[in-house]
Amino acid sequence: MRWAILRLQIPDNWMMQLLQEHNVDIRVFGCIPYQSRGGRGLVRLSSDENLAVILNRIRSRKDVLKASFSSESDRAVVGEVVIEKCAACIALKQSDCFMVSSRSRSGGWLEWAVAAENNSMVHDLVYLLEKNKCEVQLIRISGSSGASGLTLRQEEVLQFAYSNGYYEYPRRISLRDLSRIFDISPSTISEILRAGQRRIFSEYFGIPSV
Repeated sequence: MRWAILRLQIPDNWMMQLLQEHNVDIRVFGCIPYQSRGGRGLVRLSSDENLAVILNRIRSRKDVLKASFSSESDRAVVGEVVIEKCAACIALKQSDCFMVSSRSRSGGWLEWAVAAENNSMVHDLVYLLEKNKCEVQLIRISGSSGASGLTLRQEEVLQFAYSNGYYEYPRRISLRDLSRIFDISPSTISEILRAGQRRIFSEYFGIPSV
């Protein structure tokens, strides 16, 4: 398995509009195609601005079929957004890649972490995104699974946790959030993270893992 980081701007997309008009952090925990041209995603929005105004801006768009949110704190919400048409979702559906996570970056960019079987599939996704009028930058492609001694499950959870701010301070995503997303208990998620971290530290410091 190969891991890649892409930065992109999606034409006529609600996230692009928000990033241009508001100081908001957007995280997408999962994105799947919806019908033939649309997309459906679990998202987290955080901002120091008035969240009610931001949510109304999303719901007012004609291409947004559903926008349902619940409060996580006074400055963050988590919910589902379904859109009628998404150029990036169309490209993803046509590719053999999986979008693991997405987050907003400075300059109005979205950063995707994607997984694929080989480099060629990643480059095919870049081609399809460009074909669908997205502006794309391929930042990097990482090594294959197993090179670090991690199991596929450990790599999947660690990559997702890192990409979505688990290791930031303050944390952007909690252990309980991770357990809900992967549908396993918080104690199991915690053990997966600890075991993966031990393997990474062992390899880095040259100490056999026990």
